[in-house]
Amino acid sequence: MKLFISGWAGFREALEDIPEDWDFICPFIDFNEEGILDFLKDKSGDILVGWSTGGHIVLKNLDFFSDKFSEILIIAGFKKFTQYVSPRILKKMIQKMQIEPEIVIKDFLTNAGCAPILPKKIDNISLINGLNFLLTSDIHINKSNRQVNCELILIHGKKDKIIPPQAIYDLREFYPQAKTYLIDGEHWLTFKKIEKFFYMPR
Repeated sequence: MKLFISGWAGFREALEDIPEDWDFICPFIDFNEEGILDFLKDKSGDILVGWSTGGHIVLKNLDFFSDKFSEILIIAGFKKFTQYVSPRILKKMIQKMQIEPEIVIKDFLTNAGCAPILPKKIDNISLINGLNFLLTSDIHINKSNRQVNCELILIHGKKDKIIPPQAIYDLREFYPQAKTYLIDGEHWLTFKKIEKFFYMPR
């Protein structure tokens, strides 16, 4: 199994170059945090890529995921979203999502460096739930979620307009065993840019 856990509004259509043979989860559209863990409780695989919100969920439950995958890549990860983005911005997005969801999502995807492509049907409630999750979710670092039984790689784009590159250095303090790479790119780095990090020698 090769699994990609996407970010908020990170629809497969918007990311464009995710290979078809990869399993794909869009948080809060497919499952919330608990649902992701439940879906994967009896599954395992080679590579797990977590992008943005997906990466946050993976790091938050690292002991669970590192027992199931040989290699974990986190793209544009963060400990707490509101450490880098004002809660006021998220609350405005929540309000606007109730009126003009297409505009909010397209603006976000454009700023993230993705194609502003939306699915035919938008699950407004689930996306708002995802924004509320980002308002409060935090990784409470303890011995359990610092335990890594696999190769852990953290990658961040130098031109990220959503989460500043400082986030990768903040995470490195908590996960010193991780390999960290600051590379040229935006919040979404494209699959082509990240696949060279797969199966790197330890």
